[in-house]
Amino acid sequence: MAITAADVKQLRELTNAPMMACKKALVDADGDMDKAAELVRERTGAKMDARAADRTASEGLVHTYLHAPTPGMPAKVGVLLQLSCETDFVAKADAVQKLAKDLAMHIAAAKPLVVAEEQVDPALLEKEREFARKEAVEQGKPDHIIERIVEGKVKKVYEDWVLLNQPYVLDGDKTVAQAISEVQAIVGEKLEVARFARFEVGA
Repeated sequence: MAITAADVKQLRELTNAPMMACKKALVDADGDMDKAAELVRERTGAKMDARAADRTASEGLVHTYLHAPTPGMPAKVGVLLQLSCETDFVAKADAVQKLAKDLAMHIAAAKPLVVAEEQVDPALLEKEREFARKEAVEQGKPDHIIERIVEGKVKKVYEDWVLLNQPYVLDGDKTVAQAISEVQAIVGEKLEVARFARFEVGA
């Protein structure tokens, strides 16, 4: 398949990779844009990911997800998700659209409370620390073990409450943050969950 200048331009805009890297990836992928983007990620992903961290995600998309536990019945769970990126072009990319859908499904299932650790209420976190410390003392644990227990409790709280820290429901071997980074490396732009809202009937 002949590779056109327009193809190279599209892949470069999608991945932010050098022109020659894009052209070579397209040749190696026989013109398949998705395969070429994956090749670019494998070859230059780490560099793109590092650059993206310093940029501003001011574009993006809003995705809605409705879950009906019983087919044919009204939805009982709904999620509204804002996924931000740097350009509206990338917001239309299949990989980003799929990520938004998968993240919304994850939120519906895993019930996170906030996006990032810094959004956890310090007062609630301190209560969890105090409870874990009190419980460990009552069990007669030594001091150096108590602090490890407390920190373990804090980590568990973050995994339960914080979206980015949660094990990804589609792949328990990675966190949500890692899943986002993988797609970020493919598209070459900063991706971040700006906010979300989860609704559940009867909750």
